[in-house]
Amino acid sequence: MLQLGFGSVNELLLYRIDALDAEVRSALHLAAVLGTEFDLIDAALTYEHMFRIRDSDRLESAMGLCSLLEVAVDEGILEQSFAVGDDDDDDDDHYPVDEGVHASKSDKGTKGASLGNVTIPLKGRRSHPLYAENRLYRFTHDSWKTSILGVMLDGRKAELHENVAITLEHKMIDEGDLKEQSRLLSHWIASGNFAKAADLGIKIGSQMMILGLNPGALLIFDDVLDIFTSIETEKGGERYGGKMLNAPCLAFSFIVYLCYVYLCYSNNNPFVLYILRH
Repeated sequence: MLQLGFGSVNELLLYRIDALDAEVRSALHLAAVLGTEFDLIDAALTYEHMFRIRDSDRLESAMGLCSLLEVAVDEGILEQSFAVGDDDDDDDDHYPVDEGVHASKSDKGTKGASLGNVTIPLKGRRSHPLYAENRLYRFTHDSWKTSILGVMLDGRKAELHENVAITLEHKMIDEGDLKEQSRLLSHWIASGNFAKAADLGIKIGSQMMILGLNPGALLIFDDVLDIFTSIETEKGGERYGGKMLNAPCLAFSFIVYLCYVYLCYSNNNPFVLYILRH
């Protein structure tokens, strides 16, 4: 390695990343923000939102993204697997039929002859033209993701996290899935959008409290509070996540604080520790 003029592995990785085309690097920026592991549909839907892709161009856009990610696969940065997607046995949950009307597997997307074979529009991720060909991507080593994130501006990372969050929010079907909701929350937090993070954090934390998962809820509220405490002042005005603070935003913070105090009491933590901590 030293003979090649690289003082560290990180320098070598950055050299290989810089040698890639700008479009490939842009795709890798999104990949790094999505996480160590992500699937094509999430990446494609985010791209569509970012570049305002028309419905008629969705397939072309997704295929172009596939080509960019394929370059990263060939370079050994990413690895892909085609064993990804929803279980076919769950189709009935997404394509409901009236009781007594039996639809065959070949009639996916219809309610049956009794309704005149009316097609039910696909929703969310299933509406994507490449849904049936979805695939899973994974960074071959965390060092790749770390190196890519390390050279990105904080504003750029926050922007990408917000685009991912907006996409997940619009395309999410099961709002009761805590795992998916938590994934969405992590992107809102990373984007610096306090209003969105606080609103969703309260919902998730409340569900966890009902399930008796108070310590987990406490961590969620703490993460949201970390955003609020990082408010920066710009030109005499308080700004948060690139947006001016307003009354609803402050109201969210107050509610989060109340939830946080409640959890402190429920876990037998002295209130004075809470005051000292903040």
